[in-house]
Amino acid sequence: MKPVYIHSFSSYTGKPSVDAQWLKSEIARYSPVSFRRANRFILLTLLGACQCLQGRSLAADTAVYLTTEHGNLGETATVLDEMATDRSLPKPFGFINTMSGTATFYLAQTLGAKGRNITVSSQHLSFERGLELLELDFAGAWEGGALIGGVDEASAAGEKAGEGNPRAWPMADGSAWFYVTSEREGACGAFRANRSFRDAAACSDWIEKREGATVDLLSFGALVGEEEAAVLKKALRPAAEFEYLQENGYCGSAAACGIGRFMERFTGRTLIHINKDRRGNYTLLEVERY
Repeated sequence: MKPVYIHSFSSYTGKPSVDAQWLKSEIARYSPVSFRRANRFILLTLLGACQCLQGRSLAADTAVYLTTEHGNLGETATVLDEMATDRSLPKPFGFINTMSGTATFYLAQTLGAKGRNITVSSQHLSFERGLELLELDFAGAWEGGALIGGVDEASAAGEKAGEGNPRAWPMADGSAWFYVTSEREGACGAFRANRSFRDAAACSDWIEKREGATVDLLSFGALVGEEEAAVLKKALRPAAEFEYLQENGYCGSAAACGIGRFMERFTGRTLIHINKDRRGNYTLLEVERY
């Protein structure tokens, strides 16, 4: 792939107990738009994206790619409770907001963005799959900029079941965003490569044959086990491991939040992030911070 250049970024992680009114007050620091009908998922989307842009004006053809593991989970649970437990019809705005794509509508409306508007979910690899779609658009001579992010609410149900969180990291809300273009001028970093492998053997084989610069930092997604991580570290020989899950907590978009945190903290460094899903598919994402 050709590099996708990062021009601004953000990484918000917060405790599930943070009040929605606080999220609204934080958004108000970056945008004058008021959202009375927005739920927690929409507010997290707006907060992360507004933090990323910091008042930057966007071209009308800017594309928006929202990646999410669980989508609008909190609102959906509320609506189902109203229907199943209370035996009542859901509130109209509550029902509409169960659609995860509603968040990108609110975001595009806030930013005045009229380009492509896509919501992507792909079990445990949502951010990487969304980035693949963005890369295809850029390869097709798309000349506009794009905003790509990962957003998820903390899921108490997921924590109890161990789904995606095998080491029981603390649950967190997460919203991480990147404004990217195909042009390097003015960039602060880049997604240098985004590779996919059908299984562990294919991933390991590529690593063994890899040529290029040394690895500054190495990080792993939630489903990469400790023994497996040790083998990969031995093969790649990074200068250090970046254990963002211990620091940030876990949500479905933890990978995007971890990469955003890397961009915040490590100027002049490179990161390889290895992730996997429950079907045994692997991704390897290379990121550089200028």
